Amino acid sequence: FEINDLIGCNTEGGLPIYEFEIKGQALTDLTEEEAVNALDNIKAVPNPYYGFSTYESTQFNTTIKLTNVPPRSEITIYSIDGKFVRQFSIDESVGPRSNTDGVKSTQVLPNVEWDLKNYAGIPVASGVYLIHVVDMDTGNETTVKWFGVSRKFDPSGL
Repeated sequence: FEINDLIGCNTEGGLPIYEFEIKGQALTDLTEEEAVNALDNIKAVPNPYYGFSTYESTQFNTTIKLTNVPPRSEITIYSIDGKFVRQFSIDESVGPRSNTDGVKSTQVLPNVEWDLKNYAGIPVASGVYLIHVVDMDTGNETTVKWFGVSRKFDPSGL
């Protein structure tokens, strides 16, 4: 893009503060091909998972994130042999925005946290998992592969 006009420049606390305006640029709707390809941005992180991630606050919890998830989606996790592990139904479509910045709707969080437990609350085993994501607005779908190695549970906290 091109910055058309530098409106002003002043300093605050010794650091420059710039104010500028971008003209001639606007958000556009995604084409069908771009909407399908948007699902390619969904990632399971960290991948691979080796017993810990930076998303965990204590040694007693395990967490990974699914990033760039559509606002209305259904996420189903399967083991590599096709057994159902867990399902998440996401609806974070907030609705139309009142301002005129070109953004039609907002999403609270584009991430989903998985605590590495199955539907019964039991920690999953180490291995490969398939994460199937369906965008409920478009019907487009994708599958993300994730590999994780669980750490040994240590109730002593040492």
